[in-house]
Amino acid sequence: MPKVLVKLYTTLRLRLGKSQIWVEGKTAADAVGRVAELGGAEVAQALFDVKGTVRNEFLLALDSEILDRNALDQVQLKEGNVLHIFPPISGG
Repeated sequence: MPKVLVKLYTTLRLRLGKSQIWVEGKTAADAVGRVAELGGAEVAQALFDVKGTVRNEFLLALDSEILDRNALDQVQLKEGNVLHIFPPISGG
């Protein structure tokens, strides 16, 4: 199974206590699910809506390609990919 680097920013970085982690998975959905597993219920609740889909507020990118959060199970991973999980954006 491919091993990918997941880069975490603000919200998830604080909750997991790390800025990046290596996970294994065949698809982007597998990798995001593994992040939720490692972070526990609090991270899973922050990441996923009640349907189990990544919340609309998060932006995911594989290497430099933005992913459709509704089709993560169709994105095949390769060894060494970098998956970015960008947090909700706010400001004023």
